[in-house]
Amino acid sequence: MIWRDLPSLSMLRAFDATARAGSFAEAGRMLNVTHAAVTQAVRALEAELGLTLVQRAGRRVALTEAGARLAQSVADGFGGIEAGIAALRQDETRRVLRVATTTFIAETFIMPRLPEFWAKHPGVEVAMTPSPTLADFASDGFDMAIRVFESGWTEPPGLELRPLIETPIIAACAPSLAHMDPRKMPWVDGPTSAWDKDQLRKAGIDPTTLKTVQLGSPHLEMSAARQGLGAMVATEIICRADIAAGRLVVLPVPNLPTVTYALVLPKGPRRPAVERFAGWVQSIF
Repeated sequence: MIWRDLPSLSMLRAFDATARAGSFAEAGRMLNVTHAAVTQAVRALEAELGLTLVQRAGRRVALTEAGARLAQSVADGFGGIEAGIAALRQDETRRVLRVATTTFIAETFIMPRLPEFWAKHPGVEVAMTPSPTLADFASDGFDMAIRVFESGWTEPPGLELRPLIETPIIAACAPSLAHMDPRKMPWVDGPTSAWDKDQLRKAGIDPTTLKTVQLGSPHLEMSAARQGLGAMVATEIICRADIAAGRLVVLPVPNLPTVTYALVLPKGPRRPAVERFAGWVQSIF
């Protein structure tokens, strides 16, 4: 297609509206412009093509033979565009919304509240993918991620960060272990153990002297702590319900930092479902 050989889209829109309405005035109302603007656009199209497309018929206009042929072609073209856009929107509406997040946030904070979101937006399918690493939106196909940032964080290039909540890092264990010295009790050692060990060093606890329970899965770390297999380092927000219910207690471990949970989205256009879910996530923190 050679676009420079085609009349302007504004002229074709004005002609299409006139052909459908049979009136410059009615076409102007359809396009939310004056009837004079529609008349001028149609006359400009006729001048560019060197053809008479419409003729006055009292207060209305009638299509000439050439006008009728062009009206059909324009209607077919605009109809194809309309159908293509509608199909694209429908496909996007049905596409599952993919969210990368930490295991704990997915399990203890987002999943229990998802029925609230679906009650308001029943047509939006959501897939949660627990992962400790920052999502590669371009290659992994995620729509957003929920991540933890330490103090001094900055917005990564090409990404938008929406802070959700600040929460302290705590050490917690089952009540059955609470009487023990944190330096002598067993500790649950998950896949983020390097970070955990660093926090313990800051708190004055030498992690090399601790007895650790190796799990290799963050999904099991919280369960193991609840069952009294060892203490754990975690954010207060994901332990909050267990602490309130008495399944976990906070250990007196000093100098642990405060972190920020943030919603991470790629910059650029987003489908409505992404904004609806992002807004809902912001509302529940």
